[in-house]
Amino acid sequence: MDKVLTATSYGVSVFSLDVLHEFLKKEKVRTKKVLKNFQDNHDRYLQSLREGAWIPFVPINAIKYSIKLENNGEFFNDEWKKVFEHVDFNIQIKDYLWIAGLGVFLDFNKERFNEDVIKSETFDGEPLYYGFRYNFKNGKYFLKISGYARKQELEYPNANYGFSFSLVETNEFDGLNDPREDEIYNFNVADM
Repeated sequence: MDKVLTATSYGVSVFSLDVLHEFLKKEKVRTKKVLKNFQDNHDRYLQSLREGAWIPFVPINAIKYSIKLENNGEFFNDEWKKVFEHVDFNIQIKDYLWIAGLGVFLDFNKERFNEDVIKSETFDGEPLYYGFRYNFKNGKYFLKISGYARKQELEYPNANYGFSFSLVETNEFDGLNDPREDEIYNFNVADM
């Protein structure tokens, strides 16, 4: 199955649920409004990146994106062109890796993550996917995020843009890259 993520909240995140939950617990964050908490507490946000608790990337258009995890042998074919590549984001994984829209952090509920996907349907019965879970080996990784665009756009509901993720294991994190540094990073593949 092709994985097509509906990003309704103008951003995507990469995280391991148990690692993020442990970070929030250590920081004594009890609110379900996790995204707002990170927005209001910049030092906590930077610490979360330093420890590899999650990687949010914004802003992106609120549309559908094709998602590929290179470590699972998923690659974009020659109908797509790579338009950017950003590397060396810290991510720590415990059992599973999630790639999900940032909307899951507006009102965070750990129970939503019991299945391999987070989804709903439109009134017309069209499935909408907000997150995908991948089995992954525990450890610390550097994440590479690449943006892709179709060479020839297809009609809706096809995704014409996408993101590819690749992880390289490391023993230690030696700093942090903040994906919200707009002067360095642009993830809005639909506007390139």
